[in-house]
Amino acid sequence: MIFANDLRPLDYGDLRGSLSLVENHLRAMQEQLEYTLSNLDSANVTSLDPAQTAIASAGGSMRITDEALLLTGEDGQRVELGSRGGAFRMLLAGKGGGPALWLDGQGRVTVGGEAQINIDCGRWD
Repeated sequence: MIFANDLRPLDYGDLRGSLSLVENHLRAMQEQLEYTLSNLDSANVTSLDPAQTAIASAGGSMRITDEALLLTGEDGQRVELGSRGGAFRMLLAGKGGGPALWLDGQGRVTVGGEAQINIDCGRWD
């Protein structure tokens, strides 16, 4: 049941009383709807379908679509995981958004021109 109360039967012989009953019922529905909508948040939403619902953080730095997860940084950095054109891929882009590293659905890794490669071999004694 969406609303807690049903509209009581109207007395068509008492137009003023019936109109008052309808008015009170509408006000109660409005209050209940306003309360429900103002308290609808992440705490009481159990699932969303990203094919039907846009899912994004308030600042826009995280988005989830039906096909991918996208994280973006302040300077254009981004991480993409998911499908594009029906093929799975993972992309890491550095400052400015230029692709640094990506992995396709076949497991092939491509290092882009924006990547800097540093190898940490630990400490030698």
